[in-house]
Amino acid sequence: MPPTPKKTSKRSASSSKSSATKKTDIIISIRKPHICNIVARTKNHEFRKYLISGNVQRMWFYVSAPDQTLRYVAVVSHGKVVGKIENEDGLGNADFNAGLKRDDAKFAYEIKELYKLHDPLPIATLSKSYSISPPQRYAYVPEALFNDIAWDQQERLF
Repeated sequence: MPPTPKKTSKRSASSSKSSATKKTDIIISIRKPHICNIVARTKNHEFRKYLISGNVQRMWFYVSAPDQTLRYVAVVSHGKVVGKIENEDGLGNADFNAGLKRDDAKFAYEIKELYKLHDPLPIATLSKSYSISPPQRYAYVPEALFNDIAWDQQERLF
């Protein structure tokens, strides 16, 4: 995908144009059952073993094999620790608050808004156009990808 001209948007004006990545946006890998639960709104937090920088505002979800595409962007909260999820109705919330998550998750990120990309990006495009491989932990979104896909102009699911 060729870069598109810079558009005026709601994005932070404080970001450096010379920066290679957006420190407000990360790409994480997620398995299909988990993203399906997020889309269905039965899961309203993403659980991770690590604390993500407080600068991060959005998670871009790369759906792992067999899908292997970048499909969604979520506006997320800062990391919450065990016992700090206020509403335990979401899938895994009560277990997290009680310290019982099997995958040793120590931080929860509330999914506040979710956007579906109009044109999901397969791994071949991510690799060729943006030098992105599926992240093992997370990776910052390259500036070029952020400029090519206006996340706030995608289909808002909630």
